[in-house]
Amino acid sequence: MKIALVRLSSLGDIVLCMASLQVIRQALPDCRITWVTDQRFAGLLDCQPDVEQVIALDLKGIKKRPSWSGLVAQFQALRSVGPFDRVIDLHGMIKSAVVGSLLGGRQDGFARSCRKESLAGLWYREAYSIPYDLPATVRYTLLVCRALGIACSPAEAAAYPQRPYMHWQKCDEAVLEPYLSDQAKNVLIVPGTSAPNKNYPPEQFAAVANLLKLNLLVCHGNDAEYAAALTIAGHAPHVRVLPRLRLGELKALAGRMDLVIGGDSGPTHLALASGVPSITLFGATPVCFTPGLRNRVIKTATVPNLLKPDPHDLSVAEIPAGQIADLAAELLAGS
Repeated sequence: MKIALVRLSSLGDIVLCMASLQVIRQALPDCRITWVTDQRFAGLLDCQPDVEQVIALDLKGIKKRPSWSGLVAQFQALRSVGPFDRVIDLHGMIKSAVVGSLLGGRQDGFARSCRKESLAGLWYREAYSIPYDLPATVRYTLLVCRALGIACSPAEAAAYPQRPYMHWQKCDEAVLEPYLSDQAKNVLIVPGTSAPNKNYPPEQFAAVANLLKLNLLVCHGNDAEYAAALTIAGHAPHVRVLPRLRLGELKALAGRMDLVIGGDSGPTHLALASGVPSITLFGATPVCFTPGLRNRVIKTATVPNLLKPDPHDLSVAEIPAGQIADLAAELLAGS
């Protein structure tokens, strides 16, 4: 059976969608899986044994620099790999639905009430209603199961991932070696997310770091995150700011840590995917995975808007630094 999964972005959502690969492979061991994504995030699927083929598109580049030849090349890349027995749109947007339709074959996706853009359904053969109050990992897994006819309850979907599913090349670890310690626990702080209302204040991250006093590293992916990283290091002298990493190096970094602490962001979710203990901080946004003994969540009392979180809700800042440090000590003691 040939299956195509379409999830174009973003880093965190692709990581959460990838948990569904284990369900597919377990139920359909002989299937062939193709993943279609934006080329910026294609590296997430490098070394992924459950995916036979990755189609990396440069839709954002074409949007910035319109090119008819570039558009035709993207079209040809999609048409050349099909047709498929099932195409599953995990993104729920018009652009992802159009991309999926070009692959050839039946395309399914989320029902109107639980997808990002209602018109995406024009390209679906079947649309499935998955309760939006379920964690994202559960919703993605249930959609895949419904589309492929795999029996799976929400409780069973919540049990995934059952094993680490993020992989990287050995060469990706080289830049990290000067920063890792074999004398103290290695803890990564992820200072930024995709939206300001999800960011935990850097001064409070520094307070967490000062309470832990371990080998603390801070990563960053843009200028705003770099500024936040410098603020943390400025208030906690034993914290070291990492150089900006490529995607493969970021995967290796998360996988080598003893603990990852951060907001609702892709680098934090990499810990879940790598089987590494983590603490994820939620305020304005809903919890997007099922917490376990190793991957823990601290959520404020805020009841988020599931479809459109309030951009002015900065309640994540209300989480006490001491609560994070206490949970970190508990997780590190058990690792």
